Amino acid sequence: MTGFLSDNFRKPQLIPLLFIIFATITLTYLGTWQLLRLEWKNGLIKEIAQAQSMPPLQSLPQNIENLEYRRVILRGKFNHEKSLHMIGRQRGNFPGYFIVTPFTVENDGRTILVNRGFAPPGKESRPEGIQTIEGIIRPARTKRFFAPENLPEKNVWFYENIPAMSQASGISLSPLVIEETGKEQSGVFPIVGDGKINLQNDHLGYAITWFATAISGIVMFAFYYRKAKIK
Repeated sequence: MTGFLSDNFRKPQLIPLLFIIFATITLTYLGTWQLLRLEWKNGLIKEIAQAQSMPPLQSLPQNIENLEYRRVILRGKFNHEKSLHMIGRQRGNFPGYFIVTPFTVENDGRTILVNRGFAPPGKESRPEGIQTIEGIIRPARTKRFFAPENLPEKNVWFYENIPAMSQASGISLSPLVIEETGKEQSGVFPIVGDGKINLQNDHLGYAITWFATAISGIVMFAFYYRKAKIK
């Protein structure tokens, strides 16, 4: 093997050799990490499908842990005066917020947050009295690394910090967020969600890219140091 290498390849310089070793290790690590992410994402998609296939909850259990993505049908009353404005992906051709309103469940008195959908400022409907809502329980959004901080004094929220929202609204909120679902009606706000949960799952493609880049780097490095054949 040593004789084959010496006959066909020039001795590489130290710095390029160290670089290709470091790059190959790094790219291989990134590809492996994406495969682990793929396994996790496939598991999450399976869990979501299983949760949504179950019958809707007609009431909330005392233990509200591990209820993510379950469908619910609940009766209760909105407290519109304490609605919170959540920044999210714009719906339609107008600026606005997602209206997140405290909702007191009729049969047990607990108050939870309901994301009623997207609406321009001051244009959302405010149904009074006991209402029946349909929705999906979903995890509260957490702060991302580059996300701005919440602005409670301006009622502008970038992620759901339940303790801070409880303090801002003056209401003791249970740690649960429901996304209300229904059919979109023209000119009616908020624009409710359709309940579909679409998760991007590009991890296999990313893994292939990282592994292919590592292999390409090794091949290019080998060709660069390959001795030219003398005719």
